[in-house]
Amino acid sequence: MTRKSFFCATCLLLLISSCNNKKPAKDEILSGEYWKTQAMRDIIPAWTRYSQNERSGTFHTNLDSLWKPFGSTDIYPSMISRHLFSYSAAYLLSGREEDLEIAGKTAAWLIEKAWDREQGGWYDALDEEGNPVELTKTTFVQVYVITGLAMYYFVTRDSVILSYIERSNDLLEKRAWDMDGGGGYFNIMNRDWSILDSNKSFSSQVTPVSGYLFYLYLATRDQKYLDQTFKILDVVSKRMVDTEYGWVLEDFDSKWNYLSSRNDDSEINTGHNIETAWMMLRYWFLTSDEGNKNAGLKIADKILRSGVFNENNVWLATAGRTEPSMPGSDTYWWIQAYGNMISLCLYKATGDAKYIDYFIRGARLWDSAFVDRKHGDTFFRIDSAGNVLDRTKAGRFKSSYHNMEHCLLNYLYLNLWVNCEPVVLHFMVSSPVAGEKLYPVPVEDMGARIVKVTSPDRGDSSVEFSGQAVFLPADANLRLEVELRGCGK
Repeated sequence: MTRKSFFCATCLLLLISSCNNKKPAKDEILSGEYWKTQAMRDIIPAWTRYSQNERSGTFHTNLDSLWKPFGSTDIYPSMISRHLFSYSAAYLLSGREEDLEIAGKTAAWLIEKAWDREQGGWYDALDEEGNPVELTKTTFVQVYVITGLAMYYFVTRDSVILSYIERSNDLLEKRAWDMDGGGGYFNIMNRDWSILDSNKSFSSQVTPVSGYLFYLYLATRDQKYLDQTFKILDVVSKRMVDTEYGWVLEDFDSKWNYLSSRNDDSEINTGHNIETAWMMLRYWFLTSDEGNKNAGLKIADKILRSGVFNENNVWLATAGRTEPSMPGSDTYWWIQAYGNMISLCLYKATGDAKYIDYFIRGARLWDSAFVDRKHGDTFFRIDSAGNVLDRTKAGRFKSSYHNMEHCLLNYLYLNLWVNCEPVVLHFMVSSPVAGEKLYPVPVEDMGARIVKVTSPDRGDSSVEFSGQAVFLPADANLRLEVELRGCGK
């Protein structure tokens, strides 16, 4: 290598490093368009390019830092459906047909391979040929399969997809919900839906709310989804919050006796506490339920007073249960994302500008420490100073989902609640009935309004709308572009 070429190569490496760690300007990170661009440039393209498994017809389960498959080839429907969420969200943001095509193929794969045609529900795991290797029905898996289907339904209003959503959710309500022991979902069922593990956990309780219930309510305006949400949050408030210290706890037996899993004082999952507070606030946005608002604000205050949002702007993964709380030493991509999103919800709930500052700080850390601009998507785990500890791209519990929801909701929250700027969303309605209502607002903002609806398939023919509803014509596979405004406009 010549001295000149060595110098150029060195400059190129420095430039790549600089780009990957570049912190956006304050005004950039508060722009909704910034997050829409991140979704469509930094997140979803890498998944499209590297994660497709030709042998199975769906996504690889385990991918290392350079997107190379490793480890087990078993396939988890919960992970596959979270990719379904992501590609549906990508279409919602962009109207790019290749993303919807991947989403459609993924939904079809789940229904063909992962649905138990005899007993109903979704298998826990399959091999690469699509044969079940785990016949159990874990609540976590059932919930996240519904989550991806729910976002695909939000975009397409496909009645077949809705039928699987409703059948799945009905099975959870009738077979997994404890009717006799104080409520709550059991952890694991056998194939025939008899109870295998009667313990109860955070991941079995709150994930239906954070995963799909709000999206389904917003798409259908069916009260049953709000009622189910209230039932779950009521159980969380009464059974899962530590009355002495105020934290949301993780694991319980069938009678709601707490099962401590740690021998030290770092047993609190701060990400799950953030998730609970966030869900309570979102429920309040829809219902004006002051009890859930106050409970959510109380948990959020507990989180912030604990020091888990540290001086380096990292939302740390764990905290001590007892006082004084001792924050952990690392965090995961999804916890940082949740910290950013709840910051904007806290601003919406209180009007206090300090939460905008929290968002700016957390989002800048997200961009500088988690986003991998060289190879795409995000890293898995960082330490308390923002140094990368694990660069893995995909595993049983890491997919494109949290990153795409983070970008989608930041785009919506910032434009509708902070910047008072338009939001543009795309839909492909599969088989509308004339006069059927499309509700296109995917966040809990009853003040947001439709200001424009266009359809490239109908030319100059108008599509009627009012408030938060579009009145659909009977055009199969109808493409729509809907513009929304928030901030009371």
